Amino acid sequence: MTVLVPPGAQANIACAVEGFSLSATIGGTPQVMTATVTKPSVDDGDVVVTVTAVGLATGTKDVTVTVKDKDTVEAVAALLAAALEDDDDVGAFFDVGVAGAVVTLTRKTHTAVDNTMALAVKTDASNTGVTITDAITVDGALATSCMITLTPEVTYAAVPVLVGYPQHVKGAGSAATSMSWAITAQAKTGVTITVTLDQAPGAGKTDTIVFNGGLIGVPAR
Repeated sequence: MTVLVPPGAQANIACAVEGFSLSATIGGTPQVMTATVTKPSVDDGDVVVTVTAVGLATGTKDVTVTVKDKDTVEAVAALLAAALEDDDDVGAFFDVGVAGAVVTLTRKTHTAVDNTMALAVKTDASNTGVTITDAITVDGALATSCMITLTPEVTYAAVPVLVGYPQHVKGAGSAATSMSWAITAQAKTGVTITVTLDQAPGAGKTDTIVFNGGLIGVPAR
């Protein structure tokens, strides 16, 4: 809401007051891996792939994909995605998607980068000829900061004054214990604050930063 105070004041002394209730989260980035089927099947059979990731069962899990002769790379990818999603361990650990010959596995929770994450053909006893290449396309990360921007409805004649401060709402099990903040960008069109925690909340943990405050300034004429 925008309020002009004091009511009825002369134009040269009137100021605009705007209140904001904003929030942002500090958590992290889930890691993403792709598995691309590069050769189709040339025979019926079972292809066993091994999925590796920190936190997955004992660190690795074998999944069997049953293919048919002349299955295209797109068909094999669809079968692979279905087998991964149906596996109790892999399906609970990753969100699985498929587009064309590419299967995408996205961790359900954020964590630090896992350089061991992989998916590879373990055995192809029936010589189906299926081959798969894998790649980590998004590194996992644990965040320690966030930004909140106050964007005014009023057009100010100069940079408005920020009033208020952020509050740190810890999530369950968060490792963060303290918070600092600073104005990191300011202009007539808005003010941005950056909030930094002493440490990341942790793998799968998310904290919330709440800002209740406002902007005060002289409106543009």
